[in-house]
Amino acid sequence: MKNLTVIIITLFFISCSADGPEPINLGKEACSFCKMTITDPRFGGEIITTKGKVYKFDDLHCLTSFLKENTVSKADIKNMYAVNFSNGHNLINVDEQLLFYKSDLLQSPMNGNLAAFDNKDSLAVVMQQLKGGMPLNWDELIK
Repeated sequence: MKNLTVIIITLFFISCSADGPEPINLGKEACSFCKMTITDPRFGGEIITTKGKVYKFDDLHCLTSFLKENTVSKADIKNMYAVNFSNGHNLINVDEQLLFYKSDLLQSPMNGNLAAFDNKDSLAVVMQQLKGGMPLNWDELIK
């Protein structure tokens, strides 16, 4: 019994100290902003607070709207992630290097129609396919 207690406590501290994003369970989790079930693996994002609370979003529009409402202060945000539209739809850290593309042809869940890319080549491929959209950086996106 003592060993079981030690294992449980160890697992608790390991889970609380994780620095990376949590996987989004499609079809099982709701967006923290609009409350719709997250179903599209190409869009969305995640915010992790300094206390370890995780907020998940089905659309980058929901993530940016959540930020604008100041539900969580900027000082309390440890990390922000966006779903990589290309290259496996993994969550990538939102920083100055991350690229975004806005196009009505993307048809994201909440009509934010924004996609995130971790490199210029992936963005260029989608821009060539969709035409008529606009590349953005993070600062332009949150205005």
